[in-house]
Amino acid sequence: MNLFATLNEVLNSDVLARIAAYIDEPSEKTNKAVNGLVYTIVGGLMKRTTTEIGVNQLFNHIQKGRFDGSLTDNLSTILREPSQTNALITQGDEVISHLLPAMKSSIGSMISGYAGIRNSSAISLLGLTSTIVLNVLGKQVKDRKLDADGLAASLFSEREAFVNEVPEELMPRLIEKIGLHQVVSGLATPARRTSVETTGRQAAASGTGARSTATVSRPPVSYDPVDESDNDNGALTKWGVGLLFVLALSAGGYYIYQNTKNHSATSGDVADEVTISSDTIQADTVTRSLAVPVESTAKPKPTSPPSSTTAASAATAPTGSLTQSMTPYLGNPTLPKGRVFPLAGVSFVPGSLSLTPGSTAAVGELATLLKTYPQLQIQLVGYANDASALPATGLTNKSLSFKRVNVIKQQLISSGINFVRVDAIGRGTGVSKTDTSGIVKPTLRKIDVKVVVK
Repeated sequence: MNLFATLNEVLNSDVLARIAAYIDEPSEKTNKAVNGLVYTIVGGLMKRTTTEIGVNQLFNHIQKGRFDGSLTDNLSTILREPSQTNALITQGDEVISHLLPAMKSSIGSMISGYAGIRNSSAISLLGLTSTIVLNVLGKQVKDRKLDADGLAASLFSEREAFVNEVPEELMPRLIEKIGLHQVVSGLATPARRTSVETTGRQAAASGTGARSTATVSRPPVSYDPVDESDNDNGALTKWGVGLLFVLALSAGGYYIYQNTKNHSATSGDVADEVTISSDTIQADTVTRSLAVPVESTAKPKPTSPPSSTTAASAATAPTGSLTQSMTPYLGNPTLPKGRVFPLAGVSFVPGSLSLTPGSTAAVGELATLLKTYPQLQIQLVGYANDASALPATGLTNKSLSFKRVNVIKQQLISSGINFVRVDAIGRGTGVSKTDTSGIVKPTLRKIDVKVVVK
């Protein structure tokens, strides 16, 4: 049974009803908020355990807070007492402030908007749900005798289930607020503690002799100050160094003063001689962002091209249907971000993660566009309706769509594109499970490119 299935059992209808009564919110909204917080906390802890410090902190808080799973055995009874419920909220609130520092407010506002409840209710639910999640994790640690590394590995084993089960409405908010880009895309892995630290823990458990060996593996560092109070030569050396330092400062100040005067006298002539070539602008993103406004306002010429940036883009832009549709949009700064373009020419072998042979050129065209516009950031949005072709894998359409867009993302990264510039989400068939309109809608199988930053 995975972590989310266990949490669903713990957060049964009776428990959720008592939680709703405590925060004085409608049951349906409370259920949605608690469900969203479970995914938020688990996702946040996954991200936290990508660092060695985070791995140790999570394990230590579970041990010190006595999160051993005993709470989950009689949770419904405990929630009958408002004072005990408040104690659970306080406990979770304190721990989550350490594990997810400076994120409590943003999580509260996100869940408040997602579930339609008061912000104060969302904050209370965050503390309570954190305590419950940590108790379930603590029970795993106890039952399976996990150490810190084992806990982090166990948590990351839920990544696939996390991607499949997070509601489509919530996933983009989670990625943005919690910063789960690498976790969701599969690029992040749990950190492992250093071998010296692990050896030290093992030695402490095995006995004094081993403990002595572990101590040798980490050489001691001395911080004892050197006493030079009786050494006349040492005192003279200090005065000599101080005098040289003062002389160096004086010489440096005089040099800066002279250069400032010379620069002021010739700044007018130099300003007229500064030129910026299109090659320089194209080679350096920072230079481009600074140079374009200067060049466009210095000496406008009616017969010259619109701008060096446009000229450089036109000279290096790739050719193809995606380029033809995106280039006019990207080259026009007055058009708002957020437009969606179909990634035509990209398709997958039915029921698989293998791109068809003709897709390579289209992915390469997108990579060239990203290189031509170094400020461009995109979101790949995938749809799939053929997961049933692989029944043995157990993949859902949502999982398949997510994996496919990440195949494209990995190819873009291999082409030299920074992963930060490419987000990737999967939306399954594109037909919402909560759609009650009764209108039959066609399922989708495609990839879209959404412009996030122009």
